[in-house]
Amino acid sequence: MRRYLLSMGIRTACFVLAVIALGVLHWTVVGWALVIAAVILPYVAVVVANATRPRGGTDLGPVTPPDAAARQIAPRRPDEEPPR
Repeated sequence: MRRYLLSMGIRTACFVLAVIALGVLHWTVVGWALVIAAVILPYVAVVVANATRPRGGTDLGPVTPPDAAARQIAPRRPDEEPPR
């Protein structure tokens, strides 16, 4: 989350600097480079934010129910009577 916020902060700075470069200083090349950076940074920020390794110890593996529960969830055969 910190990387994403940092990237969005840089994007905001690029946008503000692009407005200053294009509107006030008339630096066309620098201004458009900052606009392109402000457009591309959200994509990069989302990819970086989602590219994290899973934390260790979260994989529980298969869970087997106790024997009593296994009998309750076993499918009934069509020729069996329903339990009463």
